[in-house]
Amino acid sequence: MTTARTLRPTRQRRSQRSLERIVAALEALIEEKTFEEVTVSEVCTRAGVSVGTFYERVGSKDALLEHLRRRFYADILERIAAAFDPARFSGDSLETMIAVHAREMVALHRARRGAIRATIVEARRSTAFAEHARELNRELMTRVTSAWLSKLSNQSAGEFAAAQVRARHAFLLAAGYLREAVVWGELWPVSLGEGPALDDEAIASALASMLLGCLRGAAPPPI
Repeated sequence: MTTARTLRPTRQRRSQRSLERIVAALEALIEEKTFEEVTVSEVCTRAGVSVGTFYERVGSKDALLEHLRRRFYADILERIAAAFDPARFSGDSLETMIAVHAREMVALHRARRGAIRATIVEARRSTAFAEHARELNRELMTRVTSAWLSKLSNQSAGEFAAAQVRARHAFLLAAGYLREAVVWGELWPVSLGEGPALDDEAIASALASMLLGCLRGAAPPPI
């Protein structure tokens, strides 16, 4: 009995470490190819575990995606809570805040393209996954728009109510632009004009400009 009680936590820790390696392996692989293209064998090889261990710890490839979603969503919420804390920009202008946020959002989408792709695709075809995505998006929209609105709180009640609506539109603008310009950027022409492809700094600069225009209610520039 004593031996059994001693060994169980050890097995649990070992199982958890194996699961963490498997999930990390999947996330690394989906930066190189789509989730559909990744095989269980590739995940096992990258994680350094046997196929038997995979099925014992995870159960199926689809179940692995759910593990990835939980880890990825938790990480995103933690990052957003820190990045969009209004206190972080207490002495800065709206322009400064937006410029920093735009660069950080581009960097995050670039670094986690695979996870973003996989979770979006699954949310389009799974009701349960979609509900989790809605919960995440609701929390992200609240945190992000609250940070932006902290710089507009000196307006009248009517003006602030209108600013709240614009902030939600700005959030959707950012989400759509980042997905198309960064996450699925290769599906579009190499540039928006005749020049070279946009780099991340150019994307961040364009995003900041669009967000400021939206938040201030300015008319969009002519195309």
